[in-house]
Amino acid sequence: MRTVDISREVWRPTLDKFSTAHEGWLVSLDVLDSTTGAQPEVDDLPLLGVSVAGADDSAITISAGRSWGEHITHTIHAPTRVQLERRDDGADVALQIESGDGAKAILRFRVVALPETVDGIVHR
Repeated sequence: MRTVDISREVWRPTLDKFSTAHEGWLVSLDVLDSTTGAQPEVDDLPLLGVSVAGADDSAITISAGRSWGEHITHTIHAPTRVQLERRDDGADVALQIESGDGAKAILRFRVVALPETVDGIVHR
């Protein structure tokens, strides 16, 4: 396993590519902060997307659910760090986003695989 730091300059295209590659994959989202500890936000819902909001990259949103009509969106305000955890073969394991106040949002896949190995399996 390795952790890849994503520089702020490429957050938008990297997260767009990540979203396209993993749309519909089952994910869980945990939010960790010093006040409340670890709190589950999403449990085994299809990923709808991860995107950078604002012209100044002032927020990152993670959306998951059965449809855009019924979904959960978690927003990380003032993000300071984006990291991808990857297996040695390049498969994404988790996405971690840290905010200015030290809180972390950790998105994990139910099944870890290379996108090309599940091509055509995920139904939208």
